[in-house]
Amino acid sequence: MAVKLNKDIQILVVDEQPLTQNYLRYALETLGYSSFTYAENSAVALTQCRDKTFDLIICSFNLNGKDGYQLYQELKARNLFSHSTGFIFISAETDPSLVHSVLELQPDEFMVKPYAIKDLKERIDRTVQRKNLFRPLYSLLDQHKTEPALRLLEQWLDQGYQPKYHSMLLKLKGEILQQAGRWTESEQFYSSLIHNGNLHWVKLGLARCLIQRERFSEAQSLLQPLLNRADLKLAALDLLAEMHLRQHLYKKAQSELLQAADMAPRNLMRQQKLLNLSRLTHDYEQQFKAAKDLVRFARFSVYEQPDLYLNLARASIDYALSVDEAEQANRLSKVANESLSNMRQLFPEQHKAEQQAVVQARIYYLKDQIDKAKQLLLALDKTQATQAPEDILDKAKALHEVGLLSSSRELLRQLLQDENKLKTLDPVFLSYLKQELKERETLPMGPREFNNNAVLLYERGQWHQALNAFIQAFTIMPGNVGIALNLLQSLRSTENIDPAIQTEQLRLQCEVMLSKAKLNEEQQKRWLQLQSQQKIAI
Repeated sequence: MAVKLNKDIQILVVDEQPLTQNYLRYALETLGYSSFTYAENSAVALTQCRDKTFDLIICSFNLNGKDGYQLYQELKARNLFSHSTGFIFISAETDPSLVHSVLELQPDEFMVKPYAIKDLKERIDRTVQRKNLFRPLYSLLDQHKTEPALRLLEQWLDQGYQPKYHSMLLKLKGEILQQAGRWTESEQFYSSLIHNGNLHWVKLGLARCLIQRERFSEAQSLLQPLLNRADLKLAALDLLAEMHLRQHLYKKAQSELLQAADMAPRNLMRQQKLLNLSRLTHDYEQQFKAAKDLVRFARFSVYEQPDLYLNLARASIDYALSVDEAEQANRLSKVANESLSNMRQLFPEQHKAEQQAVVQARIYYLKDQIDKAKQLLLALDKTQATQAPEDILDKAKALHEVGLLSSSRELLRQLLQDENKLKTLDPVFLSYLKQELKERETLPMGPREFNNNAVLLYERGQWHQALNAFIQAFTIMPGNVGIALNLLQSLRSTENIDPAIQTEQLRLQCEVMLSKAKLNEEQQKRWLQLQSQQKIAI
C-alpha cells in the first residue's frame, strides 16, 4: 500500500550556484514542496541548522571552502541533524575515490549531475517515506535509548512491519548490537542469517564479531571473498586491517589500509591509522604521504587543527633523514618549514612555541647545524606535564639526533610510565612509542651517524661489527638506498657470519627494495657491480 507523503516538510538546499538553486526551486515546486530554505555555502548552512530543524537537506558536494562532505561531517559531529533528517548529496564529480568517500558517510542518497526531475522525485520520495515510517525508532536512537530501540525493532520484525524494509531493519539491529558492545548477541544474530546468500553485509557483521573474539581464521575466510565485491571491498579491507593489527601483523595491516585509503582517501581516522602504522614499519615515505593527506582533507573541516601541521613537519623531517639525495632532503625540509608557517597563519592564537622550537631544532640537525640544534633544545623547558605524547616523542627524537642520548631515553621512559597519558592512546601509536624507546636505547648515535660509523668500521676491515651496524641501520631505515647497498656489500664480503643472522632474508629484502627504488647514477653503478659479482634472484 502506497504511503501518502507529507509535502509540508522543511527542506534546506545547499548550493553555491544560482542556476542550480533556481533549478531546484523549480523542481521542488513542481513536486509540490513549498517550504525550502537556501544556503549558498557551508557556513550559512551550519547557522541555519543551528537555528532551525530541517526534515530534508539537499546538498551539493562542490562548495568552495568547506565542501559538502565536510559540511556533513560537521553536522554529524555537532549533532545538528537527527536520524530522522534525510540527507541527499548531489555532485558533478564521479571520481571513484570521491564516490567511495561520500558513500562511506552513509547519506540517504547520492545523485550525480545532471539529473531529471523524476530522478529527484524518486530520491526524495524514497528518503522522506523511510524517515516518516521509522520516525519512532530514529527518535529513540537520537536519545541513545538502545534497549527501547531494540525492543521496537524486534516488535516490527516479528510483526512483519513494512516488509519492503525488512532487510534494512535487520541490518540496523546488528549495527545497534555491535555499537552497544553486545558481541555474544550480535554473533548469534548474524550467525542466524549467514545462510541468506542475498544479505552480504551479514558476513561483514559476523566477521567483526569473530575478530572481537580473536577467531581470526574464521573471520579471514568470511572477508577474503568480499574483496571481489566493489560494494563491500572497502569495509572488508578495514576489517582485515583491524584483524592483522590485533595479530601484530603490521605490514599486512598497512597494505590493507593503503588499499582502503586509495579507494576512499577522505577518511581521516583511516589516514591517521595509516600514519601510525607507517611509522611502526619504518615506512617514512608513506608516513609523509599520510600526514600530507591528513592536512589536505582536514582543510576547512571541523577536524582541522594545528597538530596536523606539526605532524606533517615532523613526518617531513623523518622522511628527509631516511633518504640519501640532498636535493630531496632539502625539498622535505622546505615542506617542514612551510607546514610551520601555515600553522602560524591559520592558528595565530595557538602558539605551540616549544613544539615549533623542537621541529626547528630537527631542521637544523637535518642541515648539519648540530650545535645550533643542541643550543635550541637545551634552552627549552624540561617539564613535560602539559605536553601531548606526540610532542614528547618529537622532543625525544630531537635530543637523540643531537647526541643527548640519556635525556632522550629518559623522556620516553617517563612517557611510557605515565598512565594518564597512555590510557587514551591508539594501540598502534603505543606500540610505536615502545619500539622507539627500544631502538634508541640500542643506538649510540643518530641513524645517519650510525650508518656513517658502520662505513668507517667496514673501511677499517672490522667486517662483523660493520655488518651488525648495517643490519641495525637497515632495520630502522629500510627504504634508504645507500644503507641497502652497504648491507648487501657487507653480506657478500663478510665471512663466518653468525648463523643467527638471517642472511638470505636480508639479501632478498635489500634486492627487492633496490630493484624497485629510483637510483641515481652512482647508486645504479654500485647495484650493477653487486649483481655482476654474484647472481641475485629478484
